[in-house]
Amino acid sequence: MQVIYLDVLLVFNLYMNYILLCLTARLTHRKLTFRRGLAGAGLGCCSALMLFLPQMPQSLAMCLKILTAVLICLTAFGKQGILWSSLCFLGAGLLTAGALLAVSAAGQMQVIHANACIYPDISLKYLIGFTIGIYLLLSVIQYLHDKFHASEYCYQVQICYRSQTVFLDGLADTGNALVDFYTGKPVIICDRELLKEMCHPAHSHYLPYLTVAGSGMLEVFQPDEIRISAGQELMKSVDALIGIGEQENGKAIFNPKLLRF
Repeated sequence: MQVIYLDVLLVFNLYMNYILLCLTARLTHRKLTFRRGLAGAGLGCCSALMLFLPQMPQSLAMCLKILTAVLICLTAFGKQGILWSSLCFLGAGLLTAGALLAVSAAGQMQVIHANACIYPDISLKYLIGFTIGIYLLLSVIQYLHDKFHASEYCYQVQICYRSQTVFLDGLADTGNALVDFYTGKPVIICDRELLKEMCHPAHSHYLPYLTVAGSGMLEVFQPDEIRISAGQELMKSVDALIGIGEQENGKAIFNPKLLRF
């Protein structure tokens, strides 16, 4: 019978839960602070102690695992979008657990699993390499999803400047990689005609740009607040500048990466 070291179990689960929260934040475009991520990972770390409990029915163990995942995501991200965050966290966790069990079945290492908890006999070097591989895999999936499916969502961009607020239809486009030279912030390109009701910004500057259609100078300014919503989801504040240009589609064009931070 393999010996289970309590300190190794807790450190492994703390590490894995934090990595899974980082993956969840990337997949759901949610902001994850180190403090809240560590608190959520710590909660998941404590749930790993179920490994020492008498064997319980699989359905009960999975229900407790799902409840724990919801509490972890609630701690890390808050209640906004909790269902989607929990599903992504569970999905990433199941993928990771499946990969560990597959490696175990191949005879590469020993894994103890009970009550929906896993204790792998793995060195720190291989653990880091394994999680990097999982992170890269899910990052590629998320990138492809953003690239090919971002246009399917109905975005709305809210721009607040001084006492005025403008609501524009938004378009997520990976082709908009425009970043301001002075502040390093991404630029959301809006049609000049759609912003004509907003007072002219007191502090603006011009940014050179180059596209397949040509080049020129784009006037950019920092509004008081920018919020973006996707479908029925609540609006999320983003840190970006507004570029005033000529858009034939009449939409605010932003890079979907903007929603990850």
